[in-house]
Amino acid sequence: MKKSLQLLVSLTSVIAMTLAFTTFDLSRSNGATAITSKVISATSNSVSVQVTSTANGKAYIEYGPTRSKYEMRTAIHSLIKGKPFIFTISNLQAEKKIYYRVRYLLGSKKVFSTTVQAYATTTKVGAEFVFAIQADPHMDGNSSAEVFNSTLAQIVKTNPAFLMDLGDIFMTDKLPDKSEAAIRTRFQYMKSFYDKLGTIPFYFTLGNHDGELGYSNFNTKKYRQEYFSQQTPELAYYSFNTPNSIHIVLDIFTYTTTNPKDDGWQWTLGKTQYDWLKTTLENSTAEHKFVYVHHLLYGNAQSRGGSEKAKFNEWGGLNIDGTDGFASNRPGWAMPIHQLLVKNEVDFVFKGHDHIYVKQELDGIIYQTLPQPSHPGEKISSAAEYGYENGKVIGGSGYLKVTTTSQGISVDFIKHDGTVLDTYTKSQ
Repeated sequence: MKKSLQLLVSLTSVIAMTLAFTTFDLSRSNGATAITSKVISATSNSVSVQVTSTANGKAYIEYGPTRSKYEMRTAIHSLIKGKPFIFTISNLQAEKKIYYRVRYLLGSKKVFSTTVQAYATTTKVGAEFVFAIQADPHMDGNSSAEVFNSTLAQIVKTNPAFLMDLGDIFMTDKLPDKSEAAIRTRFQYMKSFYDKLGTIPFYFTLGNHDGELGYSNFNTKKYRQEYFSQQTPELAYYSFNTPNSIHIVLDIFTYTTTNPKDDGWQWTLGKTQYDWLKTTLENSTAEHKFVYVHHLLYGNAQSRGGSEKAKFNEWGGLNIDGTDGFASNRPGWAMPIHQLLVKNEVDFVFKGHDHIYVKQELDGIIYQTLPQPSHPGEKISSAAEYGYENGKVIGGSGYLKVTTTSQGISVDFIKHDGTVLDTYTKSQ
């Protein structure tokens, strides 16, 4: 990854991840926390600090290499009540502590207040970076709280930089009672599981049961933003960088405004998101590129299957009968999504939805389907039922541990009891 040579202070659209550093809830005003500040990512030459305030105002960060002297400061940026702002401090030395504090001005105050001192530590150059992925916790009649808690315990034991969940978390569209009380109970219930991650940051990709279907009048987006505001931005598609890597999360539901039919062309990222994806890929200099999606844009509302389906519809360009359909169905679009990913050397597409572990490869991209973290069974019969014709299929519930270095990417499928069921490596 290209190293920055200047101090960069930027507002990013996502919340990144915790590495080897300390985080604090800082500064109190009238008994309430006026400013919360925590380090959310660190590389060998940069640190990012997320600042959230209880009122509108402005803030900057002053920092330095010792406890007693703040030699540098960032620019002043506006704060919006309850909306996280990320300051990224670059041009730092590897494996060094940086001491910092937030200076802030809220409401009608005229004098800047100051948080207590905190610190962060930059990483080694070329150090391993570990993150975790799971998909489809559901926590419905086919799920086990014991299994899910065991998976989360294994994730905490791994201590990844973050956990990415590929959706079907809230399941609000399946609630028999869709009252506000019932919806809030469901969100609180799922939050109680993710709270067990402690300080491990958590991100997610929307699933088809998460209450944000573009073709439904029932929408629970406001509850997601209320209960999980730190985990996803206002938009459900976003990207963020980690050492050597870019992570791109896609939202396949918001812009799909017509209930998908068997021909499959109703599924769409929407032109706005597609253009964002194209620009994000083209502007990235990351060595490793990861894409996260609940399922591929294919077929009817069930949209089952893996790499075999990646050649169809908006994802691959073909009609279901195998004829070319992209130009007529997506006029003005550069190319189908799979071809865009191949052109920009994406390494992985991680997907959920089908509740089974299947590792496949197409045109140099690994299409990795994840099992549930919460199902007590180990069946694999659904792989053939859902159209998987090739790849490695393994039964069991758990999560993926992904490790990146400048040399390559390794993946471990870890069962909820800690057993490693599969391991493989993709070289750079």
